[in-house]
Amino acid sequence: MKRQLKRNQQGRGGFQYIVDPQTRRDLQPFVFFDAGVSKRNDEGMFFGMHPHSGIGIITYFEGGDLVHQDSGNNDDIIKSGGVQWINAGNGIFHAEGYRMPKGVNPFDSWELAIHQLWLQLPPELENGSTGYLNLQPENIPLVDNVKVIAGEYKGVKSNLDIPFDITYLDVSLKEGEKFVLETPLNQTRGFIFLRSGEASIYEDELTTNTLHILEENDGEIEIIAKETTKFVIGLTVPTDHKMFLGGGSIHTNKLSFERAQENIQNLSSTVI
Repeated sequence: MKRQLKRNQQGRGGFQYIVDPQTRRDLQPFVFFDAGVSKRNDEGMFFGMHPHSGIGIITYFEGGDLVHQDSGNNDDIIKSGGVQWINAGNGIFHAEGYRMPKGVNPFDSWELAIHQLWLQLPPELENGSTGYLNLQPENIPLVDNVKVIAGEYKGVKSNLDIPFDITYLDVSLKEGEKFVLETPLNQTRGFIFLRSGEASIYEDELTTNTLHILEENDGEIEIIAKETTKFVIGLTVPTDHKMFLGGGSIHTNKLSFERAQENIQNLSSTVI
């Protein structure tokens, strides 16, 4: 069986977001995706302390270093090409910034590519403890032309230990090269985001600045590059929890959401 596209969602302003209810239903537990390239001629971009709860966040980036602080006393710098995981649990504040790579003149232009994926935590974890993990680029497995951000590829497992059954890969292809993947067991929901280049999945064209949502089945995925191409692909086991949203929080029920908001309010006095 071929696994083709279900539909496309066009981005705006160079970035693509999973924000609308239909896309969340199509991809749950993937509930938010923010990706694109920012061309800069400054020292970087920075975001002050802000809260999340009820979600897990995977951030994959290239072009600059990520500077991180949070209310769990984690203070890190992750080099370009690394990965960050945050389990927001019952509430966490964090600040992040992407700073200019060494050796770049602030008046020269540089490119920062960011891919941030949110996953809705299951009921047993959404009001639990928070967690944090980072992987430097040298700790991300590379199999042929594929970086294993999360999950497993060709028997090689990611070092990212997260409470989800997902596959999340960054793939690079040269002109004419082919990427073939049999859907991992039960991971019938998924998307493809073309970072650069031009490629096709069977008869469907893949374009940049577009979230390509896959048909929900367990068929084979075949992508052929028409020129030098990079893309990320995410696959997951479906969930169907209700979603209570507010700010940077997503929970499966109202009580859980309210408990987390109370905790966030208590935390705010210590971090802001």
